[in-house]
Amino acid sequence: MRGRSRRRKRRRFGFHLRQQQYVAATPIPTGQINNVKAKPNPRWRRVVFKISGVALAGTGQNNIDSKVAMLISREVATACRLGVEVAIVVGGSNFFCGDTWVTETGYDRSTAYQIGMMASVMNSVLLQSAFEKMSVQARVQTAFTLPEVTEPYNRQRAIRHLEKGRVVIFGGIGSGVANPLFSTDMAAALRASEIHAEVVLKGTNVDGVYDCHSRDNNATFEHISFRELGSRGAIPMDSTALSFCDENSIPVVVFNLLEPGNISKAICGDQVGTFIDRTGRMS
Repeated sequence: MRGRSRRRKRRRFGFHLRQQQYVAATPIPTGQINNVKAKPNPRWRRVVFKISGVALAGTGQNNIDSKVAMLISREVATACRLGVEVAIVVGGSNFFCGDTWVTETGYDRSTAYQIGMMASVMNSVLLQSAFEKMSVQARVQTAFTLPEVTEPYNRQRAIRHLEKGRVVIFGGIGSGVANPLFSTDMAAALRASEIHAEVVLKGTNVDGVYDCHSRDNNATFEHISFRELGSRGAIPMDSTALSFCDENSIPVVVFNLLEPGNISKAICGDQVGTFIDRTGRMS
């Protein structure tokens, strides 16, 4: 009995020593907590990111700059990993601009815009490939049938894709709404309303909304209301789209997507470019 008692004590004592040794071997360094950076808390849950064809061309013409495409995919991927659901509407003027064609030739406007819709789908498929290169799943949806390369537009399916963390790209002028006379700006506003997005982000090659009354040609607003925009700012997008966003209380951010870091900042809700809403104060 006495031997068993000693063995029990040794077991208890040995376990106690190992436990103390384990605790002593993993101390918490002084100041370690201060060095830990919390993950950013994105302002937006779901966004519609409108990309102009001109911005996609970069410094070139009638093409898509691969560096710009990878910049977009890299920064959108960063925002997606933070939990933001991203839908994209992309223009096609870098490949074909319907307005320019009609002005130069006088040909039928609807036909020219239909070609522009297909140019937008080309950009959409190229962006989809760039996202997949960054290990981000993406789906392209259009309202006209292209079963080999895109899905038909379906609101519920688009929302489901977003909830699964996939990027949804709405291709075609009018965001594939089957009406070539819709601008991509209007399409972005319409899709934002349909999928319950919290903001429309217009990425272009300018820094924001410029102040028409300023002596400084480079002066841009940081925050302005839809009402004041018409009298003070250079209109940054289709006025019909702006009116639609105003009526539906969907804020708009206009920013330069070619500036590194701007895309992820805009998607996550950080201050970049010009923020436009119904009650904004000019600054």
